[in-house]
Amino acid sequence: MDPAHRDHLLDALFVLAEQGEPTVGRLAQAARQPLEPGDVADLVEDGLVEEAGGRLALTAAGEGLARGLVRRYRLSETLLHVLFGLDAERASALACELEHELRPELSDALCTFLGHPPSCPHGLPIPPGACCAARRTTVESQVVPLTELRPGERGRVVYLRPREHERLHRLTSLGLVPNVLLELHQRQPAFCVRFEGTELAFDRDVAGDVFVARVGDG
Repeated sequence: MDPAHRDHLLDALFVLAEQGEPTVGRLAQAARQPLEPGDVADLVEDGLVEEAGGRLALTAAGEGLARGLVRRYRLSETLLHVLFGLDAERASALACELEHELRPELSDALCTFLGHPPSCPHGLPIPPGACCAARRTTVESQVVPLTELRPGERGRVVYLRPREHERLHRLTSLGLVPNVLLELHQRQPAFCVRFEGTELAFDRDVAGDVFVARVGDG
């Protein structure tokens, strides 16, 4: 199943569960994309949904994915409505696209920026995150130099800002380009990163030229 189609179905199932109507028939009506033959069976086979007598229930794994999707959607909707003044319907339409583009690791930063809103412009509850329980009021920078990571931490390359053009060429030729997901293996005696089956080592000056967005577990 296409991941985007799977996400649409999980999103719809989460909402139906909130309404107490998680059935195959209601899913076919509520999904933003048509329910194809075999879709429910695929979700069951993937361990995301349980089905019995036409009623559906998200498994723990399915609910985790769905909760994250709905959280990002409703946070995006709130951002567009509050910050940009879009009406609720326009904000809703654009949020459908943003929920898939907004990386999960940035959700708490957006929630904190918005002041931990309890509900979206339509009055529906926004699933809380760890930031809500902690009542964070400061948004930490999500994009940091590679030198800020600790061994074992992962980051997605956002951009390179080398002091020398030759260094930029060397890094990109080695495959260290924007959107690559890497893991910092060690900091001493040199910074060592692993990504896509490759391992690179370089000094602190070079590591400071690579800017990444921290990626949490899962």
